[in-house]
Amino acid sequence: MNRKLEQRKTNKVFHLSSFILHPSAGQAYIELVMVLPLFLIVIAALILFGRVLYVKIALDMTSYDACRAAVEALQPGDGVSQGMVAGQATLRGFYLNPAGANITISPAGGWTRGSPVRCVAAYDLFVGDIPALSSIASGSGVPLQSTTWSRVELWRSDWR
Repeated sequence: MNRKLEQRKTNKVFHLSSFILHPSAGQAYIELVMVLPLFLIVIAALILFGRVLYVKIALDMTSYDACRAAVEALQPGDGVSQGMVAGQATLRGFYLNPAGANITISPAGGWTRGSPVRCVAAYDLFVGDIPALSSIASGSGVPLQSTTWSRVELWRSDWR
């Protein structure tokens, strides 16, 4: 019985001969050390892509809503203010700070019926808090922009 106990104790001790007989011991750890940085870079890229895609979709909706509200204004002077309010409300709906966005609404020839109106929504997305990208984009953000064109409604209501 004592012999079996001694044999078990000696099996737990790592000898140089065990590494010579089994040269693949520790190979999994080496592979993990080699693959882990690549895996973390892929995860950081997915986080960045998800953020950029989310803000781009929000900007597309913002420029569309701002343009839609601007061209449906009943009074020519109300178009810009209605578009700005609609654009800021859309950004709030996407949980983005409207103060960080730049929304511009510019008619190309006044607010006459049928004239085109251009709405641009721009946003600088901060990516410095993503661990792998903080050294690359330390203080700057990713500039995103969306533009929508529409015509002032031809058949607006004239009642007051």
